[in-house]
Amino acid sequence: MNCPKCGKENPDGAQICISRGQVLKNDTSEKPAAKPKTSKLAIASFILSFLSLFLCFLAGIPSIILGIISIVQIGKSRGKLKGKPFAVAAIVISILLMSAVFLWSLDAPPIENDYTIADLRSVPAECEQSYELLKKLADENDLLSDAPAIGLSQQDINNLGEINKIFKEDGYENIHAKLTANAENILRVWQNAQKGRDIINQLNTFPEIADLTKPYMTEFLKFFPNFRRLILLHRTFVCLQSCQGNEEITLNELLKLDDVVRKLDVNARSFITKLVYIACFSVNIETANFIINNPKTSEDSLKLLAEHFQPLTNEHTSLQNPMIFEYLTFKNELINIDKKSMHSPFLKLNSTLRLYKNFWDCQIAAEKGCQEISKLSVWPSIYPDVAGQIDPNGKMPWFYKVYNPIGSLYLAILMPAFDRIFQINTKLQIHYDLLQIVLNKRLGREVNLKARAYSDEYIVDLENKKIFSPGPDGIPHTKDDIKLMINPEVLNFKK
Repeated sequence: MNCPKCGKENPDGAQICISRGQVLKNDTSEKPAAKPKTSKLAIASFILSFLSLFLCFLAGIPSIILGIISIVQIGKSRGKLKGKPFAVAAIVISILLMSAVFLWSLDAPPIENDYTIADLRSVPAECEQSYELLKKLADENDLLSDAPAIGLSQQDINNLGEINKIFKEDGYENIHAKLTANAENILRVWQNAQKGRDIINQLNTFPEIADLTKPYMTEFLKFFPNFRRLILLHRTFVCLQSCQGNEEITLNELLKLDDVVRKLDVNARSFITKLVYIACFSVNIETANFIINNPKTSEDSLKLLAEHFQPLTNEHTSLQNPMIFEYLTFKNELINIDKKSMHSPFLKLNSTLRLYKNFWDCQIAAEKGCQEISKLSVWPSIYPDVAGQIDPNGKMPWFYKVYNPIGSLYLAILMPAFDRIFQINTKLQIHYDLLQIVLNKRLGREVNLKARAYSDEYIVDLENKKIFSPGPDGIPHTKDDIKLMINPEVLNFKK
């Protein structure tokens, strides 16, 4: 021990300095040890471990590295550092969350033998030119108020709109009177539409009429407005000719136009196209019904109508083409979205397509009368194949929405109102049933009022001069009734 006064070294345990006699103090007390600090790396590792839920490997791997480094530093610090539980927990949490995110981000495998454009019903090669002819009905400028492609001016279109309000009248007699009163206007518009009528005549020369629409949402058939105008124009002209007793012209124009619609309908690709042709069928049915209710229509003409207006075949009522086309359109749009989102894990491309294909496959099978079909799994191969399908109402399980949030959202937005489409198709078939009843009644044949849907029997309402079926609501005399007007005296319906 050294003397604090002179610095002389003294023996251990000495109490007085041997040089100066200075009293020596032997302070054997120890300073309190410093408290260990929590490792900042361990804290950083722990925080990053939770971020790995959102950033996956970008946060998880640094969390594990920092956790290992902090554990090593804590071990070498001889108690000066603490926080090992944080580091260990960070490593475990990161591994678990990265594994969970990795499994969640997996997509289902691609669909083998998926639908292609070749699966759509189409026409022979020699009929493909009919599609180019059909497109000639479209005006180049959508903003035009007239229709030069079919030869109609704005005034013609306005006149046609006013004339067609006649068919909202109740009763055959009222419609007959107003058509006769507007004969001059009808004939003028009919003559002006020669360009459009020539295209209809040329279309009818093909055994089949093509629909070569490509499955993209940007594809829009611009000929629809003018085609609809020609359909309505034919109705007014044909009904006027029936009123004037020109039966040959009446039948030729109606049957020719209906032939064109039938040829178009069987190859219709999109649901929109199919619905347009269903509407055209309904207009032609109402036109035929007007002729049938005309007391001057001959029996020979009635027999020609009966021969032509047979119930639609399964080929005409089938929705398989639009179903496959809908799927292909959705697929192309989804692939573009997936590319733009840089293959985001929030959008599982293959799983979404598998789910959508399963939905349409079920609808196609139901249309064909099949009870069960083999469904594609919508999960990655290493997942258990639990139920995760779209129900008949278009809804998906909540756990599938968690797995595929953006894909589920697109499905929910773009799912067509298939029930509504099915109802419209059913209404068309009921319309044909009603026409058959009216036609058979006029020909003196036995009729059957048994209903196809919505009621047990079709209803003959003599007071309001109509035969009808309650619509989907099942309640008579509401807006959704499916009806045809009748002339009770001509049809010999008895009260």
